[in-house]
Amino acid sequence: MNGADALVAALQAHGVTWISTLCGHGLNEIFGACGRAGLRVVDTRNEQTAAYAAEAWGRLSGGVGVCAVSSGVAHANALTGVVNAHFDGSPMLLVTGSGPLSTAGQGHFQDFDQVAMARPVCKYARALDRADRVPEIVHEALAAAVSGRPGPVHLTFPMDVQTEALSEAPSTALAPVEDRLPSPAPEAVRRAAQLLAESRRPLIVAGSGVFYGGAGRDVADFAAAWAVPCVVPIWDRGSVAEARPEYLGVVGAASGGPALLQDADLVLMLGAAADYRVGYLQSPALRADAAVIRVDVDPERLHHMDRADLSVLAGPAPFLEALGDACAAAGTPGFEEWLAETRRRRDEFDSSVRANPAAGALRDSGLTGLEVCEAVAAEAPEEAVLIADGGNIGQWFHQTLGSRRYPGTWLTCGASGVVGYGVGAAMGARLGFPRRPVVLLSGDGAATFNLTDLECAARQDLPFVMIVADDEAWGITLSGDLRAYGEPRSSGLGPFDFAAAAEACGALGARVEETDHLREALRQGLRESRPVVLHVPIRGGLPA
Repeated sequence: MNGADALVAALQAHGVTWISTLCGHGLNEIFGACGRAGLRVVDTRNEQTAAYAAEAWGRLSGGVGVCAVSSGVAHANALTGVVNAHFDGSPMLLVTGSGPLSTAGQGHFQDFDQVAMARPVCKYARALDRADRVPEIVHEALAAAVSGRPGPVHLTFPMDVQTEALSEAPSTALAPVEDRLPSPAPEAVRRAAQLLAESRRPLIVAGSGVFYGGAGRDVADFAAAWAVPCVVPIWDRGSVAEARPEYLGVVGAASGGPALLQDADLVLMLGAAADYRVGYLQSPALRADAAVIRVDVDPERLHHMDRADLSVLAGPAPFLEALGDACAAAGTPGFEEWLAETRRRRDEFDSSVRANPAAGALRDSGLTGLEVCEAVAAEAPEEAVLIADGGNIGQWFHQTLGSRRYPGTWLTCGASGVVGYGVGAAMGARLGFPRRPVVLLSGDGAATFNLTDLECAARQDLPFVMIVADDEAWGITLSGDLRAYGEPRSSGLGPFDFAAAAEACGALGARVEETDHLREALRQGLRESRPVVLHVPIRGGLPA
C-alpha cells in the first residue's frame, strides 16, 4: 500500500463511489489506486466539466462530490467548479496532483502554490504531506465540506507522497462526520413566535441552507400547518420535495415576479442570503415596516446586511421545530386568507407570462421559450432530474417549470449565476441517480462551453437528454442591449449545428422545430441509452 491507496481507501470509507477527472501530471498513481480498489473514475475533456460534475452531485445529494485534476493550469481550470460551490455553499472535494514535495519551490514541472490559490474559496485547503496521515487529513477535509454551512475543500497531493510505501494500511476507522446544527435559544423562539402572531402577511424565503441543513420537510410541514407562503431565491438549491400549495416559485428573477416579497409584513429568511435577489432586505423590495427574522448556521452570513428584527444562529430544522411548538402552544392562527391571495397573484403572473410569450422575441421564427418549457413539463416524468443552464432560457425555466415543479427535483447553476456547467452537471446527476431520467435544458451559448464532453458521456454510458434552445445570441444580454441601447453590442452568436456536433461526439442529435415533434423527441430520447441532443431554434427574448 502507498499514499495513493490510502487516499482511495479513505474516500471509499466516507461513501465516495466515483470521481470525475481529466488525466495529466500527478494523477497516474491515483488512477492506479482507484483501479486496485474498484473506485469508478469518470474522465472528461475539460477540468471544468470534471469539477462541475462533482459540484453538481454535492448540490443534488448534500454529500461530497470528488474530482481529481492534474497540476498547474488544470488546477486553475477546475477552480471554476470550486468557485460555484463556494457561492452556493455546496460540498465538494478537489484533489490536485503535483510534482514531488521534495522539490517544491525549486522549479519542478508546473511548480506553484496550488493550496494558496484555492484557499480563498475553500473551507479547508492543504497539501497531503505524509502518506501515513492521508486518512486523517481526508477526514478533516470532508468534515469541513459538510459541516455548518457546507462548501468546497481542496487537497494538493504531491507525487512522492502518493508513491510513498506504507508498511501497514493506516486506519480509516475515524469517527463518522456528524454535523449537529445549533439549536435556537428559547428567547429567540419566543420572539419569533410573537412576531409571527403579530403579522398578517408572512412569507418564508427558503434558501440553499434549508436543503443542506436537511430541513426541506420541516419547511414544508411548517408552511402547511400555518398556511404560510414559501418562495426560493432564484439560483438557490430548492428543498421542497413534493407538490405543495404553499410553494410559490422563485423570487429575484430578472424577468420579474408577482408582488409577494414587497407586500409581506414578515419575512422569515431561512438559510438565505440577504443579497440582490431579495433587494438586500431594503426598501422598496421590502416594506419599510416589515419585520425580518433571519436564521442561519453561519454567523457571518447571518449578520451580513444587518437588516433584521431577529437574528437566530441555528439550523433551520431545529428552529422550525421549536417555532412550531411555540406557535401551537400559543394557538397562533393560520394565514389561509393571505396564502390564497399570494396564490392568486402567482396565477395572475403566470397567466401574464403565458399570454404573450413572443412579446420580447429577438427573431421572427422558432419556438418560444414557453413552448420549450411546456414540452418539458408535459413529458419529463416527475422523478426526472431537471437541470437548467443558461440566462435567457433559465428565466423561462424559473417562471414556468420553477413554479410548477417542486424545487427538490431541479437544479440550476447556483448563486454564482455561471453558464456552461450543464453537461458536467448532467453527467454528475446520471452518475449519482442511475435510475432517474435526466433532462438538461440549455441555452446555445451555455451549451458550447463543454459540448465535446458529450463524447465522454456517450463512451461511459451516461445518457441524458439535452435540449438546446438556440436563439443565436447571448439572449439575456442581447435583451438588455436592446432595452438600453436599441441595438446589440457584443451579444450575438452565429449559427451552430448542435445535432451534427452531438452525432460527431457519439451521441444522438436531432433538429426540432415544432412543439409536437419536440415532445415526441423528448419521450423517445428518455428511452435511449446514449446522450440525446435536441437542437431547438427559438425566437429568444425574456418573459414579458
